[in-house]
Amino acid sequence: MKKVQRPAAVLFDMDGLLIDSEATLKRIWQDCAARLGFDLSDSLYAHLVGVPNVLCEEKLMLWFNNFPLDDFRSNWKATRAEQHNNGGIPPKAGALELVAWLEGQGVPMALATSSSREAVDRHRASWPELFRFASIMTVEQVARPKPDPDIYLRTCAHLGVAPTDCVIFEDSNPGMRAAIASGARAIMIPELVAPEPSVRAGAAHIYSSLNHAFDNREDWF
Repeated sequence: MKKVQRPAAVLFDMDGLLIDSEATLKRIWQDCAARLGFDLSDSLYAHLVGVPNVLCEEKLMLWFNNFPLDDFRSNWKATRAEQHNNGGIPPKAGALELVAWLEGQGVPMALATSSSREAVDRHRASWPELFRFASIMTVEQVARPKPDPDIYLRTCAHLGVAPTDCVIFEDSNPGMRAAIASGARAIMIPELVAPEPSVRAGAAHIYSSLNHAFDNREDWF
């Protein structure tokens, strides 16, 4: 059997992959929308997974007539802040173990997220042991967010590695499309949504959890 090439670097998405924030944010957004009289159904919300908040808000305004965006935004941010003040949103199962193992292997790691720098700093304050990254790039640093590969290409350039020599972990379809387009070995840990046919075809591997990916690390490391 041919030995898998050791990656020059491993890149991660954040929300829904390393931090259990996608499911948490879904509950918050659906509850806040319902309190304002709008039904943000599971089928609608599936279109928001892995999408920057500003684009999600544009979708809400398109889907719902007279949607009170300012009230919605202030309500969900207040609920999220309360949750962070009560201990923060926990890492996904296996995240701490995988990051610690990769650090022990001497492989550079990077975070490339569609979330804001403020969101990264908030999660890092709660879980500093998770954020062992040589590079952190957020949505403010790219003109074209995922599914465009720009954030991954720029992260690889910052690390001084070729995307084709790297492994990228993602949980969403937009993120996977970006990872695949970058030329890296893209690994999906699905969260909230199933992989689209094109994503399934382009993925190097699809695992049910980070623990599963770690248990099968000989397939990608």
